[in-house]
Amino acid sequence: MSPIDQASVGTVPGPTTEGRLEAVTSGPRTTALEDTAARIGLAVDLGLLEAGEQLPREDDLAATFGVSPMTVRRALKLLSDRGVVMRRRGRGGGTFVAPAPSPGVLKEFGAYRTERGEVIDLIEHRRVLECGNAYLAADRATAADVERLRALVDAMDQTESWVAFRAIDPRFHLDVASIAGSTVAARALAETLGTLIRFYIPYPISYLHESNREHEALVDAIEARDGAKAAAVVDGHIQELLTTVFVSPEVTSRARSGQSRV
Repeated sequence: MSPIDQASVGTVPGPTTEGRLEAVTSGPRTTALEDTAARIGLAVDLGLLEAGEQLPREDDLAATFGVSPMTVRRALKLLSDRGVVMRRRGRGGGTFVAPAPSPGVLKEFGAYRTERGEVIDLIEHRRVLECGNAYLAADRATAADVERLRALVDAMDQTESWVAFRAIDPRFHLDVASIAGSTVAARALAETLGTLIRFYIPYPISYLHESNREHEALVDAIEARDGAKAAAVVDGHIQELLTTVFVSPEVTSRARSGQSRV
């Protein structure tokens, strides 16, 4: 793992994630329970979680969303009561997306989207930090560093769920920051990722695997000691968030088919 102590990562779960972001707020008018329910509900509304799809375990959801298992349990009960998910007991049980949630209920989740400015500011701050980190990492990475980054890329390729992917992705970005050598910049990135987790919702694993190709390209540039290319790769990687953080029907369609990159 990156030399950055896990405690410095704040609310970013580790070994964990960055799957996708969506502008869902946990602002002052919502509780953690309402916010968690809204994030799952919005993913269902956008078609990112499909009818009949089983959700991960409550503990995994709690780690991914940065809330307590009790909050997840209560959020799932709220969604179950409103017909968005179904809960089955016994062998083969769990929580599943309902076949036909009420459009009226799903529409309400759109009210939880945050103001555009806050998210853009966070993404731009992350962009500044990560472009500099990538440039310096290309100059300072050792063979062992490159091997470690490739292992993280391979691990993300092997994931079978958005929770598992989300459990590795931040480690990759924080490891690049650690290789760059600035403790201040690394801690600033950890704090930024910890804030952005508030806006995270699930995305299809095929979409996340496609985004992992940019991680791979970044490692290639770092290994080649091409700082300009490394910075350009991560710049495109993060700028994509500016177009996908507010999901449009076209973006949602690409995400479903796994054709877009993050």
